[in-house]
Amino acid sequence: MMITIQVLQVPAELPEAYWNLFLSRVSEERRRQAARFVHQADAYRSVLGEVLTRVTLSKLNGLRPEGLSFTRNKYGKPALSLSNYADVQFNVSHSGDWIALISGGDADLGVDVEKISPIDMKIAERFFSLTESQFLAAEPTEMQLETFYRLWTLKESYIKAVGMGLSMPLDSFSMIRDADGNWHSPEAAAYAFLSLRLDHGHMLAACSAGEDLPAQPDVITIEELYQALL
Repeated sequence: MMITIQVLQVPAELPEAYWNLFLSRVSEERRRQAARFVHQADAYRSVLGEVLTRVTLSKLNGLRPEGLSFTRNKYGKPALSLSNYADVQFNVSHSGDWIALISGGDADLGVDVEKISPIDMKIAERFFSLTESQFLAAEPTEMQLETFYRLWTLKESYIKAVGMGLSMPLDSFSMIRDADGNWHSPEAAAYAFLSLRLDHGHMLAACSAGEDLPAQPDVITIEELYQALL
């Protein structure tokens, strides 16, 4: 089973019929959570992330999207319940205008998408390894923000693949870029990594415990997601 990465751009506004259908296909817990959000964009990201996950995984195991149930490990990493083919691998992330889902294969998977915003680069000294901090400081000033988010998303994707959350310190391993522009980690040599910009304002990274990753994500539209639920 090949690994796929899918990305969905979150619209500023959804037609009421679409939103009602999406809400009807997620868990009761998700619906309650969506109702508590102050900003509609947060509700969209939360619900659409689960809908994309349900639609994609239902194609892998032959069950209806609404028939899937999920569990989480003690660090919060989601998985399908035993009755829903627990060996199906997936991971989901959302930030800003995008939702990203990685799925397939037999190895642990992680994905992270982040909206790129100006930050104080001193944060790198708190969370990055010495190797990464030195690499970031040596980058041209105009490239430092992009490099920071590449490092951050790569590290997050690995932590999510391992499934230990922030109980694994971010500075306990390093991400290194080789001469060909590919990323790897000496402490996680068996893992494959992918880093790319989704657009000018968002960065995506993915991680697989040994299996090859696709070079590019598949872009899913809201219309495709809606039609898949009818």
